[in-house]
Formats: sequence, C-alpha cells, structure tokens
Amino acid sequence: MKNKIKTLFVLPALCLPLVGCLDSSLNDDPDRANPAWLGYDNLHGTYLTSLQRNVVPEDQNDFQLAEDLVGNMFAGYYAGTQSWEGGFNGTTYAFPDGWKDRPFSVAFTKLMSNWQQLRLKADSASVLFAVGEIVKVEAMHKTTDIYGPIPYTRFGLETPVSYDSQEAVYMRFFAELNHAIGVLTNFDRLNPAAKPLDKFDLIYGSDLKKWIRFANSLKLRLAMRCRAVYDGAQKLAEEAVNNPYGVLEDNADNAVMQTVGALSFTYNNPFYNIYSPEGYNEDRMGATMDAYLNGFADPRLPKFFAKAKGDVYRGLRNGLRNGKDFQGDERLSMPTITRSTPYVWMTAAEVWLLRAEGALFGWNMGGTPEELYAQGVTTSFEQHGLADAAEAYLASTAKPSAYPGLGTSTAAEAPSDITPAWDESATKEKKLERIITQKWIAIYPLGQEAWSEYRRTGYPKLFPVVDNLSNGKVNTNVQVRRVPFPASEYSGNKQEVEKAVQLLGGEDTGGTRLWWDKQ
Repeated sequence: MKNKIKTLFVLPALCLPLVGCLDSSLNDDPDRANPAWLGYDNLHGTYLTSLQRNVVPEDQNDFQLAEDLVGNMFAGYYAGTQSWEGGFNGTTYAFPDGWKDRPFSVAFTKLMSNWQQLRLKADSASVLFAVGEIVKVEAMHKTTDIYGPIPYTRFGLETPVSYDSQEAVYMRFFAELNHAIGVLTNFDRLNPAAKPLDKFDLIYGSDLKKWIRFANSLKLRLAMRCRAVYDGAQKLAEEAVNNPYGVLEDNADNAVMQTVGALSFTYNNPFYNIYSPEGYNEDRMGATMDAYLNGFADPRLPKFFAKAKGDVYRGLRNGLRNGKDFQGDERLSMPTITRSTPYVWMTAAEVWLLRAEGALFGWNMGGTPEELYAQGVTTSFEQHGLADAAEAYLASTAKPSAYPGLGTSTAAEAPSDITPAWDESATKEKKLERIITQKWIAIYPLGQEAWSEYRRTGYPKLFPVVDNLSNGKVNTNVQVRRVPFPASEYSGNKQEVEKAVQLLGGEDTGGTRLWWDKQ
C-alpha cells in the first residue's frame, strides 16, 4: 500500500471526491500492468474520444459562444462584423443570458458528463483514467478561467452541486496532473512499446511519452498562471520542466486535434463557418493584430490572414455596437483557417516562452530568459514553415504600428513600443512584455489562452473596445476580466452560485477579477 500511494502521486484530498474510486486497486502491484485495465480501456475508451472532441466544441454555435466570442474577441485576435443582440452583447460587455450560459453548458453537459462516465467505469490506476484526467484539466481550466469559482470537485457526487473557489480548483488540477503523470510514467517504463489507447486517442495515437510531456507542459502553464498568488507555483513549474520526460520542445509533440484516418475520424474546424462568406461571415482580423503584425512586418502574417482590398492586411476595432455595418467589407482581412485546419491545444513555442518567463523570475527553466525567448520564437516560425526568417526577425527593432481607422472603427496610436529583438538592458517588466507579446502571436488562434495571459500580465497591450455597454461594470481601459455566472445557475442552483459570488468578493460582473488576476 505504501508503494501504491507513492506511485500514484495522489494527494489525500483527491480520494474523497472520487468516492472510493482508488479502493479497488490498493492491493495491486504498482509495478505491473493489470491485464484487466487494458480490457477496461478497450471497453470504455470511447469516453476518452468523446472527452477529446469536447475540449474545443465541434458544433459551430457552441464554438462561437464558448470560444470565439469570448476568448478570440477579448484577446484582440478578431473583431465581430455583426451586431448581436442589437449591439448589447459580450463584445460590448453587456452579456445577455445566452452568452453567459453557453461556455458553462458546454463544459458540464458535454465534457464533464463524459468524464463522469469514464470515472465510474475505469480504474483510477489505468492508462485510460490517467489520460482522461489530463484531457479534463485541459478543458476545465478554460472554464474556471472564464468564470472563476465553478462546480468541480463535487461534480456528479451531490445535487445541487457546490462550487469550489478557483484556488481549490487549481489545486485539484495539480493533484490530478501529478496523479496522471505518475500512472503513465509507471506504465510506460514497464511497457515502453505499448499503445493501449490506439483505438481511441485522437491526439497522440496512444503515445504515452507525448501524453506525459503534454501533462508536464499543462502543469507548467497553470503554475505560471497563478505565480503571482500561489507560493508553490515555482516548485510545480520546476518539477514539470525537470521531469525525466520533460515538456513539449518540438512541434512534433504539439497537442493537435486533426483528422485521423486510422480511426475514421474527420475533423472539421468549426471556426471556418463563423468567418467565411458562405457561413456566418462574422469575424475579421482584429485591429490589435493589425498593429503588431504589420508593425513588426511579421512573416507569420500571411499564414494567419489574407490580404484585403488595396493589397493590405487590415483589422477592425473590437466591441463595435454597429459591427454589422462592416459585414462583407472587402477592406478587412479574413482569417486563413479552413475546414480542415487542425486545432492546436498547445504548442512547443508556448512552452518555450513559458520557460522564458519563469527564467525571468529566477526559476530553473533550463536556460536564460533570452535563450528561451529566442527558442520560443524560432519554434513558432518553424511551426509555420518559416524557419529561415526567424533569425532576422529576432534581430528586428521594428515596433507596432498605429491603427489607421476605418469609419466607426476609430484610429488609435500604436499600442506599444516593444520590439522583437531582445534587450538585455531593459527592465524586467519590459522583458516580460516582450515575452508575452511574442507568446500572444505564437499561440494564435488560441483566444482563451491569450485572453488569460493578457488578464494575468497586462500584455500585450490591447486596444480597448469602442463601445462599452456594461453600464459601468467593466472599466474600458482595464478591459473585461471574466464572464458573469450563467442565468441558469441563478434559477437552478441559486444558493450555491450565490456562495460562489462571495468567493469572488461579492460581485458577479465582467469587471470582477479572478483569484490569479493580480498583476
């Protein structure tokens, strides 16, 4: 039993919410793969496939309300060419009920419902359970980063389900990732050629070494997110980077949802129908992207967007009450994403830049801030087939440009004077801005992640919305910090959601800061 607990890396608090799910395996030899586990994996592996397919909703309406109109808009990647709800919508900080409810509904009715079934059927010491844990954390950290407190540790165990503070949710994330890393490490060391989930795994084809690296990378991401408020963040980040399996370092290890012919799975990127003229025709390049990518003469620009009328790349300001006036406007650049474009959960470039930030604060990240920064930018260029352009870009002293304006999408001065070239003599804060600005570009189009990084650090500097219709609840210059709790929770789980509001300090608005949002 002593060896078993040590092997699983399970915190004691993890056992109670799983309602004895560890009990059946306590007397097993931790250094042997139980043959029954592989049978369970084959029997219940479809729950893993369903989990993976719901990390990012494939339904275009779910994707629009849970990913695009929240993360992508708030991060400055895109601007809307629509006047949803008569202009009183999330992009103008008004937050109608449908906009507040959908990210929550997608997370719990589609993702967590599949997790509940997998948890009930799979042994907690199995590979299936461990990979499922990692996928769950990848999905649900976005949900808590949207709302703050969420129902998590007691989900599926009580009705009505109670909310956890965001700090408690993050602590559970770390416990779950440690547990999964321990299970997969033990299995892989004893069965290095085994692929127990090859019939179900859409991301890594049951390559457990890559799953361990991804779990370590996710642990690093979350540790960095809470570094300003959690004293244990450095230890967690260093554990992740210095784990024997390491973190994502090469683009071959990127976590990607894409078509997998061997499993007869065809991935259709839901974003295509949102921006394309044959679909909703509602998203165009954001003005902030315009300023940074044009100003830097960034070689990745044509990889991300198509030229607009006049042979230029041009964006639109965010938060326009009259956004529909720009629908179909040929002066605006469209994204280059197609139906078959894979959706990347995490890239090696992001991880190098996370390490650069950690090194900036004295953490053991395996290099200096400058070295890790350069590697992150280079890896991003390699990801997009631009390896030969990286060196010149890293020497560039170009700065973001002013935004020229387009009708009611008013002109604006350059948001920053940051450059791609590293400046060792710069202040720590300026170095942080440089790292996060390049991360913001490198992780495009992961808007949820980019919005979280902006809230956490204040970088990159984004243009504020043109029309703030929050009735004073969101400061235009500070910008939106979260999405208010769903109306459905106030009607169906009123007592618990009111407790959650108190965990936030008593206010449930778009201007309320999250636990880790302490710049």
